[in-house]
Amino acid sequence: MSLLCIALLLISGCGNTAGKADKDGNKEDRAAAPSGLMGRYMETVYELPEEINRNGGLNWLADGSLSVISFGNGLYRSLDEGQSWKQEETAWFPMIQNVYCLDAVMGPDGTVAASCSGIMPEAARKACTEPVEEDWEGNYCVFAFPDGTVKIVDFGFSQEEGTCISSFWFREDGRLFAGDISGRVYEVNAANAGLRELFAADREVGYVDFSGSVLMAVGYDRLYQYDLSQEVLLAQDTTVDEFLKQILADGTVSYTSGGYPLAVIGGENDTVYIACRNGLYRHALGGSVMEQVIDGALSTFGDSFSSIYSVRALDNQEFLVLFKPSAGLVRYTFDENIPSMPDKEIRIYSLEENASVRQAVTAYKKEHTDMYVRYETGIEGDGSVTAEDAVKKLNTQILAGEGPDVLILDGLLLDVYIDKGLLTDISRTLESLDGEDTLFPNLVEGFREKDGAIYAMPMCIRVPLLAGGRDVIENINDLESFADSMEALRKENPEGGLLGIYDGETLLKLFGMVSSCTWMSQDGKLDADKVRDFLSQTKRIYDAELSGAVTEEMSVLKSEDETLLQYGEDISAMKMEICNNVLNIPRGYARLACGYVESIQLCLDNVTSVIRKDERLDYRIFNGQEQNMFIPRAMVGISAKAGHPKEAEEFIRRMFSEETQKNMYEGYPVNQAAFEGAFDFAEPGSGNGCMTLQKLDGTEEELELYWPDTEEKEDFREKIRTLKTPVKTNAYLCEMVYETGVRVLEGSLSVEDAAEEIGKKAAIYLAE
Repeated sequence: MSLLCIALLLISGCGNTAGKADKDGNKEDRAAAPSGLMGRYMETVYELPEEINRNGGLNWLADGSLSVISFGNGLYRSLDEGQSWKQEETAWFPMIQNVYCLDAVMGPDGTVAASCSGIMPEAARKACTEPVEEDWEGNYCVFAFPDGTVKIVDFGFSQEEGTCISSFWFREDGRLFAGDISGRVYEVNAANAGLRELFAADREVGYVDFSGSVLMAVGYDRLYQYDLSQEVLLAQDTTVDEFLKQILADGTVSYTSGGYPLAVIGGENDTVYIACRNGLYRHALGGSVMEQVIDGALSTFGDSFSSIYSVRALDNQEFLVLFKPSAGLVRYTFDENIPSMPDKEIRIYSLEENASVRQAVTAYKKEHTDMYVRYETGIEGDGSVTAEDAVKKLNTQILAGEGPDVLILDGLLLDVYIDKGLLTDISRTLESLDGEDTLFPNLVEGFREKDGAIYAMPMCIRVPLLAGGRDVIENINDLESFADSMEALRKENPEGGLLGIYDGETLLKLFGMVSSCTWMSQDGKLDADKVRDFLSQTKRIYDAELSGAVTEEMSVLKSEDETLLQYGEDISAMKMEICNNVLNIPRGYARLACGYVESIQLCLDNVTSVIRKDERLDYRIFNGQEQNMFIPRAMVGISAKAGHPKEAEEFIRRMFSEETQKNMYEGYPVNQAAFEGAFDFAEPGSGNGCMTLQKLDGTEEELELYWPDTEEKEDFREKIRTLKTPVKTNAYLCEMVYETGVRVLEGSLSVEDAAEEIGKKAAIYLAE
């Protein structure tokens, strides 16, 4: 479980889905350009080798070559400024393999500096000057020099300190600097294994670069400028600091998956450049202006999941930027013959930032350089705007004919927009998608209205699953039979966890996920009978769980939750995912597990690997008050008042193309070819890591994870094909039911009284 928690934390840093990844305030800074102005930066993309994944960024060597150190595959070098790459064998790479590599960089003369954390591999132990125990674990650094010598260094960081070297940076003159996760910045003497602290930031710093004698380090709320010649921190630049606070609103300065949300590079004459999702900016230190040089809406910078690894200003006023591996290395060249701002504009709107949508935006604008693609979000990252206020503003714009062309309908009242005639029928567009762009027909049909029209379609879906003993789950077809099975299990097992979930609100949300779409009748009113039945059945489930609960078991699970809370995890949200809940079956804390899956790694493979370990187990679609449901994510529609309907239609075609659908972040692609391709990431049935499970009896058990084999893949695909009903819910009504339902579960309110209370509140809300 501890290893899973670490893995989940790493995933949340990649880009989550559900976590803090890639938020920057969501503000699009587009300065109105006078008509007729010419000239803007254009992109040339150099693809990286597919096997380069997490890496230490781009290194510029004194001989003119470039290098990238992939943490998984070693050293790659380019002799043509990134246009082609060749892998090179090195003696030091095995010393950073099979361990978590935090950073690995190469200096101008070819010196390598890497920091690793974990059990030191045999290759590294052999390179140590003193004997090292086989199970030595901690933070160690590898320094490989041009003459072939290698030095393994333990700088003495202890677990009690809770810190280690997390980053290295070479200056052009070869001087080496480092930062630890506590925020301290050092100069490193690799030859003598020495660290000299320069200054301490409030937290770990992000991107670091140099401007003359000044080391610049990105903090979560300021730019640290340290004069290396005077050995003193310089005064803060208010303009830059305010800009950083806006972009790094959630405090994230780096991603565990690699790269940074914001990078700073030194220019000439006290000028700095700042790269972020909004684009590339130039700033004269001490001045009050942030001048946009490259617009994020017209470049790869605008992809919220294209984290920045390295940026460099070239001598000819060009820029070279290494984004995440799948985005590649991009060269920016100024073209004076291109209009500075496209004449046409298409506007895409979502209530909150959506990674899958951002991916589609990036793909579309690369193909349409004559189109300005404006992606707007209603809720800013700083929390200054509520969802209710954002929706009111959006509706006002739409009714005035000033709204966006494309709407992402997550969080909006889809049925109301349809009833008011605010959406365009996109059925012909979806039906025209063929070949590699063909969608799952059952998912498309799930959004078809009685009149044959389709007004919205999700880019991806989450799939609710139920796992447990085969003889038990085969009888669970709806919410009532779930309650029946829970009561039967309790009779057979007087003590111990059944679901292992003892929090009433979490339980309500879990079953509400597969039931709430039934709570509204066809006439747009609350279906009181459905709500009453929901509360009655979940009450039975909750009572069955608690009637045999063991205090010691509950205490252990609560303690684990509290540990995750310290890392900022949303425990209730985690328990909506079966990948977490299913682990409690082999641990002995539960007999059933339910929740949704949204990906393969550390998600679906958790379920299939647990089942593979115990032939008595199986899984099926998790049904509630409705059967064969799927959870849509990034539902897209075209406004009936779109200013550019043809362009909006083309944008939707791009959203559902196989190329875009290969990069879904919040669920499984609805494109069939992209769905199949997602399973090709690893060999069918191959090992996919392992985790140590802390069992109920106090022992530990290794759970080997396996990439789904061909049979498991086909089985899951067939389950996808059975899905019929999208879960379209009203968030406000759901919260109303959950809030009142907790009192029902805890016994302070009867089901009848709760249904009446919810009905009255709902009537007022729906009338408004």
